[in-house]
Amino acid sequence: GEGNKAIALKLCRKVTLRDVSILNGGHFALLATGVDHLTIDNVKVDSNRDGFDIDCCRHVRISNCSVNTANDDAIVLKSSFGLGFPRATENVTITNCSVSGFDPGTFFDGTFGRTQELAPDRDRVTGRIKFGTESNGGFRNITITNCVFERCRGIALETVDGGFLEDVNISNVTMREVTTAPVFLRIGSRLRGPEGTTPGAIRRVRIDNLTVHGAD
Repeated sequence: GEGNKAIALKLCRKVTLRDVSILNGGHFALLATGVDHLTIDNVKVDSNRDGFDIDCCRHVRISNCSVNTANDDAIVLKSSFGLGFPRATENVTITNCSVSGFDPGTFFDGTFGRTQELAPDRDRVTGRIKFGTESNGGFRNITITNCVFERCRGIALETVDGGFLEDVNISNVTMREVTTAPVFLRIGSRLRGPEGTTPGAIRRVRIDNLTVHGAD
């Protein structure tokens, strides 16, 4: 039930996070909500829950980062109703990053532990790049390129709260020891948000040059 954060940003502009490391960063090593012009570069995370949560943000660049999170998502885009109104997460680039699900703390110490088999949701270890499930405002204009996944779940594109997920380009991704599906797409009807919300859609998504080895 805790939502503790190492770094929390809300309704900020022109923020750069660079050349730092976070060990055991709580439920969110970084939670950014409603932030415009956010740059995250050469940040390393070895944490017990989420790595980067990018919620209702615009003009975001995440580059040269390593995120290890066996218990939850490594880099996750959200578009919740947390600001009291829907706001899309859009114009996001994720490039030259690695995500993984080694035992917490063992990425930084170099032992790359593989003893943990399950995440708190009782499925296999997580550590992935994900869109959703918080998705009231939707997702637009997203590029993910030149990323490496190791011992974690694959890419998940999910909209369950009414938002549209559109204009997404994913290319040059390499995965090893994928603990669930390499690619997971979901349109759901949880519809958490204002009354009258209807299901969204996924459209104009391109996945190119995806290499996968050892998928469960």
